[in-house]
Amino acid sequence: MIAPSPPAIEAAAATGFAPAIDIPYRYHIEQQRDEAGVVRRYATDRTIRFRRTADGLVADMVIDAVDGGLSDGPGAMFERAFATLRGRPIRYTLSDRGDVTGVIDRPAIWNALIDAVAAQAGSDPGRAAMLGRLTAPLRAMPERQQVAMLGSMLTNLLAPDVVRRGVQPERPIRRPGAPPFGAGTEVTGTERIYAQGRELIAEERLSGDVAAIARAATGRRTSSMTRSVDAVTGLIVRQTSTVRIDTGGATSIATTRITLHQP
Repeated sequence: MIAPSPPAIEAAAATGFAPAIDIPYRYHIEQQRDEAGVVRRYATDRTIRFRRTADGLVADMVIDAVDGGLSDGPGAMFERAFATLRGRPIRYTLSDRGDVTGVIDRPAIWNALIDAVAAQAGSDPGRAAMLGRLTAPLRAMPERQQVAMLGSMLTNLLAPDVVRRGVQPERPIRRPGAPPFGAGTEVTGTERIYAQGRELIAEERLSGDVAAIARAATGRRTSSMTRSVDAVTGLIVRQTSTVRIDTGGATSIATTRITLHQP
């Protein structure tokens, strides 16, 4: 691991975010989904390089490889569409706190992504009409939402919030439910952050009812996530998250692992 410079340490203390400049960070992301015994796997590799420009901090991200697939239906279409961005640099502008503030050449990247979804219709007129209905609202999506969707490919590898919070004893947490949790429900669990060498380990466990029908819960969702975060850079070093959904006699388990190959 690269030894941080004194300015980087000062920046991390102030913002929780001080990545090494002009150094490639290579991430491997693996996902596995077991839905009632049907197992699907997906893996992708991404390289991120941070730079300082006259206008501020910029991150260049390249999808290096994509293997496998997790979804059926629209989810599979978007997986294949994102795979078409492989090798194409995506450039993000960032705040000093590690928030994505913009995507350079966003319209071209966004249109390429939506075009890749639409192209999956092939020569089937019915499928083309269906995909046209699916992509029309995406083409009209406001810029802020486009930035958030494209930015998630980068922000899910960053955790400056953990560095800013620092060591925290275990405490109960309670949050409003959001899909797939039921509307009006609450999600409850625990969280804590502890130090381990240069890393901060953030652990979170949550559970709640999944979307309700006629006010009756249709199942239960439990999740756990452990993030190992570089306390200087604010980047995730390792992360494992598991989501389990039990509905009636069916169980779905999704596990995601993120690993940084140290520069």
